[in-house]
Amino acid sequence: MMTVHVLHAGDGYTYLTRQVASHDQTRKRGEDLTDYYTAEGNPAGVWFGKGAAALGMSGEVSEEQMKALFGEGLRPDADEFIKAKIAEGMSAKEAHAAARLGRRFMVPQTGTDEWAKMVGAAYREFRTAHGRVPEPGVERDLIRWDLATSHLQEQLGRAPKDAEVSRFLATIGKQDRQPVAGYDLVFTPSKSFSVLWILADKERSQQLHEIHNDAVRMTLNWIEQEAGKTRVGAGGVAQMDTHGLTVTMFEHFDSRSGDPNLHTHAAVSTKVQGVDGKWRSLDGRILHNLGVAASERYNMLVQVLSMQRLGLAWTDTSRGRDKRPVPEIAGVDQNLCRARSSRRVAIEDEYAKLVKEYVTTHGHTPPRKAQQAMLEKANLATREAKDQLRSLDEIRETEAQFAEQYLGVGGTQAMLDDAFSAADIGERARLLEPMDLDQVAEYVLRSVESSRTTWRIDHLEAEANRAVAAYFTTHPELDPLAFRDALLQRAVDLSVRLTADDPNPVPAALQLANGSSIYRLYRGETYTSQRILDTEERLVQAAQTTAGFRVPEDVFDATLAEVNAAQIAAGKYALDPTQAALARHFATNGGLIDIGIGPAGTGKTTSMRAFARAVEAAGGRVLAVAPSAAASTVLAEEIDVEADTADKLIQIHTTGTPEQRASDRYRIDANTVLLIDEAGMASLPMYAKLLDLAEAHGASIKALGDYQQLAAVEAGGTLRLLDKTVGAVALEHVYRFVDQDEAAATLRLRDGKESALDFYVTRGRTHGGLRMTLLEDIYDAFLRDEAEGKEALMLAATNEEVVALSARARIDKIAAGTVSAEGPTLHDGNRAGVGDRIVTRDNNRRLRANQGKDFVANGDLWHVLEVGDDGSLKVKSIRHDGVVTLPAWYVAEHVELGYATTVNRSQGMTVDTTHTMIDPDGTAREQLYVAATRGRQGNHLYVITDDTLAADGHSPDRDKDSILHGLERVLAREQAELSATETLEQEQEAANSLQRLVPVYEDANVRVLGEITKMKMEIIVRSVLDRDAASRITDDPAWATLAERLAAHEARGSDVRALLRDATATREIDGFNEARSLAKVLHYRVGDPAGAPTIELPSWITPPPGSVGHDPTVRDWVNEQADLIANRIHTLTERVEAARPVWMESLGYAPEDSAQRALWRRNLARIVAYRDFHHITVDTPIGPPPAHDDPAYADAVAALRALRGTAATAPSDAAPTPPTATPLSDRVGEITAEPSRQTLADVVDENTRERRERQI
Repeated sequence: MMTVHVLHAGDGYTYLTRQVASHDQTRKRGEDLTDYYTAEGNPAGVWFGKGAAALGMSGEVSEEQMKALFGEGLRPDADEFIKAKIAEGMSAKEAHAAARLGRRFMVPQTGTDEWAKMVGAAYREFRTAHGRVPEPGVERDLIRWDLATSHLQEQLGRAPKDAEVSRFLATIGKQDRQPVAGYDLVFTPSKSFSVLWILADKERSQQLHEIHNDAVRMTLNWIEQEAGKTRVGAGGVAQMDTHGLTVTMFEHFDSRSGDPNLHTHAAVSTKVQGVDGKWRSLDGRILHNLGVAASERYNMLVQVLSMQRLGLAWTDTSRGRDKRPVPEIAGVDQNLCRARSSRRVAIEDEYAKLVKEYVTTHGHTPPRKAQQAMLEKANLATREAKDQLRSLDEIRETEAQFAEQYLGVGGTQAMLDDAFSAADIGERARLLEPMDLDQVAEYVLRSVESSRTTWRIDHLEAEANRAVAAYFTTHPELDPLAFRDALLQRAVDLSVRLTADDPNPVPAALQLANGSSIYRLYRGETYTSQRILDTEERLVQAAQTTAGFRVPEDVFDATLAEVNAAQIAAGKYALDPTQAALARHFATNGGLIDIGIGPAGTGKTTSMRAFARAVEAAGGRVLAVAPSAAASTVLAEEIDVEADTADKLIQIHTTGTPEQRASDRYRIDANTVLLIDEAGMASLPMYAKLLDLAEAHGASIKALGDYQQLAAVEAGGTLRLLDKTVGAVALEHVYRFVDQDEAAATLRLRDGKESALDFYVTRGRTHGGLRMTLLEDIYDAFLRDEAEGKEALMLAATNEEVVALSARARIDKIAAGTVSAEGPTLHDGNRAGVGDRIVTRDNNRRLRANQGKDFVANGDLWHVLEVGDDGSLKVKSIRHDGVVTLPAWYVAEHVELGYATTVNRSQGMTVDTTHTMIDPDGTAREQLYVAATRGRQGNHLYVITDDTLAADGHSPDRDKDSILHGLERVLAREQAELSATETLEQEQEAANSLQRLVPVYEDANVRVLGEITKMKMEIIVRSVLDRDAASRITDDPAWATLAERLAAHEARGSDVRALLRDATATREIDGFNEARSLAKVLHYRVGDPAGAPTIELPSWITPPPGSVGHDPTVRDWVNEQADLIANRIHTLTERVEAARPVWMESLGYAPEDSAQRALWRRNLARIVAYRDFHHITVDTPIGPPPAHDDPAYADAVAALRALRGTAATAPSDAAPTPPTATPLSDRVGEITAEPSRQTLADVVDENTRERRERQI
């Protein structure tokens, strides 16, 4: 596989020199890197790539070269280069500038921040006073609270409010973003490959080594070809080809923990030279996009080359539930492979222990140097004496001894014989039929379709590489790379491109070398299949069709009255208007497919119970299905209908017996209404198959869910598509939470509004820190809640965290005597004894409980009653109290501890409190919403704000962050997949929007001038302004646009020098110098030249060149683009004037007078242009102002004033400019300012408040 890690500028490169190039050991001071690396038997780092060759770099890599390139952004040979240039007569400053590759890395200052110092001092005071460190939880929280209170009181001169203290704690800690100096691509073959390589005889071992090296280099060559692009123009609007990548390659023979692990680190510098000769930054978007495809290409090459050269056979090996199988070499003992990975776990545990001890003592994350020392200490603490730096021969000898001990005498040779015994497979395969390209391409397409509704070429490429590796086993006559290329092209041809064509195709001068537009992200096109589009269209049509069982209105009214009476008699409340409306819609609308939307905690069960009773009263029946067995069982109990998984219902009607299909549990007829619960998690194929059943039997479908919660794992977006195209009845009132402010906050959270976070911050629901310490905090909070008698739930981001939390809980329960230590080993590696809580992770309908009424389902929770001698477990259901014995094989393969779960498995659960790990680098908005809506009494969010070195010594990719900013990042990340139909609509709309048209127009407008004109404008600027200001302007990304405007003025006879003097002298010079972008400010102040083309464009868009320009093809293209922009504005203005959206309510109507009407429309067009350019969707005319100066916003403000006739008054919807980052002592203003927050009355009415305690 290949993984991608970020290398930060500054000292980020030291991971490669200290940990990779020095065989995972810290070098002694003064020791030469190359001598050390070679002396210990590891190959020296080497240069690779066309970029390295262009710089004259080849052979071995030195530490000085790494520091120059990755640490300072200089030529690798900077020292020699600078000396040579000075000898030629350059000044030292000029020589250093000549050695710099593009812009310098802006590395922020690091070190222990002010807040960390304050916390550390407070912890030391506590330890001195009490003779111990503060306990996790209350004591530590109180220390931080008191510190924040004292600090704010000193700044404010008064006692701060609790909300102010909470906001301060949530916003503290964010540091400036670290610049990226490179990407560490780590190529690692499968574990069986490394084991075979280290144990085989030297000849075969060398062949395996060469196979790995060849696969790495072939993959890197492909990456260089595909990802070697840079960004140019204002905002990086265009891409440019480069002369290649500059790469340093370091090879390792074993892991930090000492087990055999052949792998190569390929450090790719972000410094690339464009085809224009200028050095810029690598466009990392492409590299990240093709990461999986590159990894699968490497995997394929390793497999194919090993089959070609050594006749090895490969077989897919399970990595566990919900994970794609990994190809491993057949014949290599997998238990031996796992045994050689055990020491890494020990190192990670010891390292985590040391970090936790530091945080406990000091109250903050240890600095990087301290982390490195802890990692070395953990390594030494777990290392046997013989596990020092070793030559390859020593490694081989050690591993041979271990394998012989593990496998027994003669076991190693027997394993090697098995692994290499497939040498004749090629001869057998030649007897098979020739490969059918179309057949394999269809397989590739269907494989991609099964997991997504839309894809990029990278997804097809990854699947094509997997297919080549699989098919090569039986078709060794194939040229793998040629076949892969043909297969990929055929899969692309079978796909349907959703990305819209450019409305104005670019000329050759605006194309990359491969003929694609420089304004299109290379490899960024979106595709789907005709099959998916047809299926979505069929579902939409079904939702617009009347069919199936329908409840008469009078029957529904009578049933609703009975249900409401029963509710009241039971001490509950009648259905609210939206609950009644949803039940009525499902019962009486009569659609073949009807849709309902139910946010978390809105009483879906109450509504569906009324719907089911109405259907039954009219002579019909509701048959419910859900994505999971556990959910379907709960649904059946709650609304008293037959229910099962959708997959099971489909399977029965596809391959089941006639008796099964006719049974009450699965029977479908014209009186049947299929109810899909959690319909947002249902995949497109599932909808299609259920529709097949409904149409075949005259039934209908009612789908209830929420596409703003968790979506389908497979191809999704269906529920959202049906809601957007046909419409749905939605529940509105939230009943679940004790605190109704929390109910209101969850709805804002669901919509991605940052104002929702204020509730969690000010109520003490947010916590921040290191992942490993937050796991402890989550567990401690869980323990406190359980001690108070609350039903608490720990939610984690990964399965590994779930395992760790559950293990932690079990340890304490054993110590407390409530759980037996002895028990069988479970699927997650933990043990389970009497008293433990476990979760079953696989449906088994043969294991029955509760008098046969229930089966063992995926997601069910159980208490262990007895442990069998054979490893079986007698367990009791937490839900229905039924008892069943789980056989030993099931326990080993499908049982885990159940004290914690992932967010994705928690949807549908309701408890008293939750404690959730939030990873700003991975958690999505939908996951945050689900996690924050499981607990009735409280939902706590534990946000990872910092990270430590990985156990292998790799620096973390994340920057240190604050709690609040981390949560804001989560809100901005939508995980749910859109349908292909909606994606197509968005792509078509985006292609014609000003957000797309204007930036490329402005960039091309600049290119019309040519370099000579820009150089002339630079001379003029430097003659008017001082050196610093001129350099800031000409180094600005917006310089080219300013130069174009200055040149346009000159072409029309203006004195450019005079214009510049006026622009800087007639306004406050201090404000000018403090501007973020001097080039943009001058562009705005200079204004359009007199006599500019009369095409109707807003003032903030540069006029088209007309007949000016050195390249007529680009000039003509720009003029045509200007026409497109003008037409877009005209079309949108007509559209909004006719439709009058909400944001126009305050603008009145067009005047009767024709002249005034024309002026009114021009001003409206200016606002429309601004909204389209910035993709404004709020219900006010122009929304809040941007964080920085924006001429487009200023123009929209002026237009809004003119429309309202109040030129002296600011727009009513203008909001304060967001604050920029400031030092700790200067942040009091932003902390104490009350945020604008939607009131409870906006979301939850008084009737909801009154009934929430009694409503189900």
